[in-house]
Amino acid sequence: MEYAVVAAARAAGSLGLPGAGVRAASVLRDKLTLREVTTAAGMPGPRFAEVRSADDIAAFAGGGPCVVKPSGRQASLGVLLLDAGADVGAAWAATTTADEGNQIADRPMSWRYLVEERLRGPEFSTECLVAGGQVVFLNVTAKRTSAGPAPVELGHVVPAEPPAEWRGPVDDLVRAVGFDTGILHAEWVRTADGPRLVECAGRPPGDKIVDLIDLAYRTNLTRHWVDALAGRPVDPPATASRAAAIAFVTADPGTVLAVDGVEDASALPGVERVDVLRKAGDTLADLRSSWDRVGSAIAVGDTPAEADARARAAVAAVRVDVKSER
Repeated sequence: MEYAVVAAARAAGSLGLPGAGVRAASVLRDKLTLREVTTAAGMPGPRFAEVRSADDIAAFAGGGPCVVKPSGRQASLGVLLLDAGADVGAAWAATTTADEGNQIADRPMSWRYLVEERLRGPEFSTECLVAGGQVVFLNVTAKRTSAGPAPVELGHVVPAEPPAEWRGPVDDLVRAVGFDTGILHAEWVRTADGPRLVECAGRPPGDKIVDLIDLAYRTNLTRHWVDALAGRPVDPPATASRAAAIAFVTADPGTVLAVDGVEDASALPGVERVDVLRKAGDTLADLRSSWDRVGSAIAVGDTPAEADARARAAVAAVRVDVKSER
């Protein structure tokens, strides 16, 4: 039964959307529509606008900082953080030519683009299980991203903060999009005025965050999710009993000559697993999306800081020898 429900969810094109409702499904597949809906519902957020050219970006930004992004891409692809005075022509070209390759969904696609006021503050995500419109599980994840204009995620730590502090914004989000049953993965920036929504997907999170939740809460979030979709009672744990973290392996662009140190990294204290996705002969591009990373390490600890330090130590033990093509 569990695998049949998961298979049906995958066939629908976005995990977690069966049961979510038609309106929620359409809202959560498009970042611009999400902004329009949450703003209309009264949720505070950045200024935003749809853009169709570099001139539109320039008019919105007025020479100041902003964020440019495709409305319907994934894995941070095409998302650019622009500082004051940045080259908007180059930004427009980069975001409109971003290509998912074989990762793109097998359905008719159309592309829109938006520009937003740039938010400042630490970044988080929330992962909540919703049943009948009610949040029955809530986790808060701390997020670490790369420097520069392309904010690629380099690490996550679970749990970052007590979930009670986030119930208000998350409940508002669930109501605003009309989400009924499934998993919501939302990304936020905590500004000086409080949490502000970045984007939200009606599916389990990527980057192995579900694995982190399972390790930290000693649970099986996927089974709780499937039970909720099947209309069965769910009783996930309210708090974590330890912490878990993931850190990602990155390397300079070029041709991979060798990847070493995986066994050493796997043997470090608290390390649960080390995964390397690239091998000798592979070509690495500049770090512009999640798909440009080399691998990852997951670790657990008594505290979030300990789990994070252990995951980072494992990543540091992995050596990627690259021949530069430049």
